[in-house]
This record gives sequence, structure tokens and C-alpha cells, in this order.
Amino acid sequence: MMWIVILVLIIIYLWMIAPCKKDRPDDSMLRGWLYAHRGLHDGNHQVIENSMQAFRLAVENGYGMELDVQLTRDGQMVVHHDGSLKRVCGVDKLVQDVDYAGLPLLPDGSRIPLFTEVLEMVDGRAPIIVEVKHNGGPAKNAAAAWQILKEYRGPYCVEAFNPAAMKYFRENAPHILRGQLASGGKWKKEELNLASYIALRSLIVNMISRPHFVAYSVPTDHTVSMWLMKNVFRPLLACWTVRSQQVLDDAYKAGYQYPIFELFEPKK
Repeated sequence: MMWIVILVLIIIYLWMIAPCKKDRPDDSMLRGWLYAHRGLHDGNHQVIENSMQAFRLAVENGYGMELDVQLTRDGQMVVHHDGSLKRVCGVDKLVQDVDYAGLPLLPDGSRIPLFTEVLEMVDGRAPIIVEVKHNGGPAKNAAAAWQILKEYRGPYCVEAFNPAAMKYFRENAPHILRGQLASGGKWKKEELNLASYIALRSLIVNMISRPHFVAYSVPTDHTVSMWLMKNVFRPLLACWTVRSQQVLDDAYKAGYQYPIFELFEPKK
């Protein structure tokens, strides 16, 4: 009887982590690109992450880009990674607690860009991986992102750590390629509670988001969950954040299609 119980548990677990393959959107416009993490920045010395300059440089140098979106207090969708403004802008406030007009400037003197401004500048010249942040509400951010993206004609996909954001796209825009972000690294209790960490590491959040692709941290993807994902389901794969040519080469060998890189010049 024990083997039957084990078999049932394995089947349940595989169902929980399974990606969506039915009616998966065409991703041909997204393949073959290298994606600059938060734009083509230099670690925030000269070119600031998630700035218009970083995105412009990505386009000019022939790269796609990954960026982060969330809402201000007055409902403006801005491109900024952290929930707080402190690390990048030096102001100890949350983005969701400040109106757009009251946001501090970036260290280079430019404004935190609106999502619409970035899309207008890129104008379909390079593909975009849009990470929907959870700050202020993942579903709320997803809904706002979709209202903007439905008017955009360039190639893009969406992803999130919080599966509720991708659940929104699953239910309201199933034709948009969506991804579940996850990590196999060590638990950082200041960033995630233990339950969320386990759920993301083991990919059981997939039962909520049912992603078309999995975006996993490299080189920490040597987990049972990712082994099963690669060998049983063979989904589309994105990898973050690649910081050397060796890691990039290994990611390609491991079957990753969408490499997200920063702080080095990869071979195209």
C-alpha cells in the first residue's frame, strides 16, 4: 500500500508544478535574444537600472530587456524594481505611498520612467520581459499592466514571483505568454516568509499561475523541482540573472531560451 500512496503523492506533486502547454502563444519573436536585466545599466554608477537611458542603450546595442512595473499612489504605472525608493533614490518611502509627481529623481537626474514612456521609446524594436511586482497588490498591478500592454504592438511577455499576478493574465489574457519566476537559492527571511520561499523553490505556485514558461535563478537551479520540470514537462525556460559568459553558455546547454543578463558584455 505504501508504494500506492507514494505514487499518488508524486502524481499530485507533478500536477501542482505542471506548466501550461495547451494553446501556448507563439514565442518566436522572443527567441534568439539576450535580455538586459533592468535595461543595459552598469551597476548604477553611470547608467541607472530601470532608467530610460538603460532601456535606450539596450535597444541601441541589439538587446531585449527585462523591466519591473508597479503602481504609484495615484495609479501611475512606473518602471521600478524595489517597493522602496531608498536603495536607488535615497528616499525611505514606498512607491505605492507616493504620487507620481512626488517621486524623487534617479541619481542621474532623470525621472523614474512611466511604463508607457518606455514602451513608446522601444516601439517594438526589441522584445520586453515585463515583471509585474507585488507591491500594492499583484492582481491590481497585473490589471493595470494589461490595460497598457493591450495597446502595445511590439513583442513582449509577462512574468512575476507572486502567482496571483500571472493568475490574472491566465484568466483575463490567456493569449499573452506568461511566466512564473522562482529561485533555488538560499532563503532570505528579510525578503520572503518561509512558506513563500518553499512554494517558489518547489514550483508548487505553478498550480495558481499555470505559466507558459518558468524563469528560474541560475546557477542555483539544481533542485528536484527543476529536474522534473526540465525532464518531464520540457517547458520554455528563462534564466536570471546571468553575470558571466560561462553561466550563459551553461544556461544555453541546459535548455534555457530567454537568458537575462547584467554587468558583462555577452557574446551574441
